[in-house]
Amino acid sequence: MIIAVGDLHLGSQMANKSGFSSFVQEFLKPNQEDISHLILLGDILDLWRNKNSQVIVQNLDILTELGQLDMKKNYLVGNHDYALLSLLSNQKSLLVTHEPVGIFDHVSETLSLESKGLKLKFIHGHQVDYWSALRFYEIFSQAMCFVDSEDQELSDVWNIIYSFAESLPEKTRDLVRNLSHNTRFELEQKLAGPLEGNIQEEKTGLYHEWELLRKVSDFEDVADGSLEPLYVIKQFAEKWERILKVIDQYSEVSILPPHLVKEVHKMRMEAAALTVGLQEGEFLIRGHGHKLYVSEETKIADAGCWLGEKGSYLRIEDGQVSSHNW
Repeated sequence: MIIAVGDLHLGSQMANKSGFSSFVQEFLKPNQEDISHLILLGDILDLWRNKNSQVIVQNLDILTELGQLDMKKNYLVGNHDYALLSLLSNQKSLLVTHEPVGIFDHVSETLSLESKGLKLKFIHGHQVDYWSALRFYEIFSQAMCFVDSEDQELSDVWNIIYSFAESLPEKTRDLVRNLSHNTRFELEQKLAGPLEGNIQEEKTGLYHEWELLRKVSDFEDVADGSLEPLYVIKQFAEKWERILKVIDQYSEVSILPPHLVKEVHKMRMEAAALTVGLQEGEFLIRGHGHKLYVSEETKIADAGCWLGEKGSYLRIEDGQVSSHNW
């Protein structure tokens, strides 16, 4: 059995830490013999505008419980804990346990597994929603992890972004550096809003967000990291724009008609092929959307989140993916 959970956002006041603790004690621990893998789909920690060490110390109890579980554990970084990649490169582990495999021992951005003939691709999910400006968005996410508090000035935030932006390709780096003050402000407000304010749960304004991201993205960069040629990526961008405009016509994502939901799933799968190399036939397991679902037809699933009173997970067993609330 493989269990996938994501979006705990430990460190945020919205985190359902007590609910997740009961999940560990009442489900994961008693079923250790049957669970081969625990996949943490990112945003387990919420390091945005928080002191990283303080978040870890305050949640050491639940992190230690996870680390002591007798099963393979993989941690896939999300946008809210993206800095783990750089933090861990400077030290072997952030969490010392006596177990052979702690939760920070296998940290990556993607993971491929096979279960009973079912090929699985695990990611956090921001790689899909921000595919056109992924390099910038991950720079932005890392910068937000190194912002200590909500009170830091906008200029301080962008000074951190500029320092990370040195690693971007020249054209994209110049786009970032030449942004107007108003555009920088709009980008931060749009991308660093409340936890529910990600691309799946926005009620309106997805096309506006797309237009903002286009100011810090270059399709040649996308092509450099993809097997698809530039003209294919541009064609996909046109389809992506059209579907965002259609979604924006509805007051809430939850009332999208089934045929449109199916089309959105297909577009997300195409985006994953561009950014994380999703292969034909692979089942995409993701988080980030904060909405639990499994679509067998389009081979995509989201593990939901642990915010407020919510709690959910995905279970992969006997070649089937199923969704469960806690």
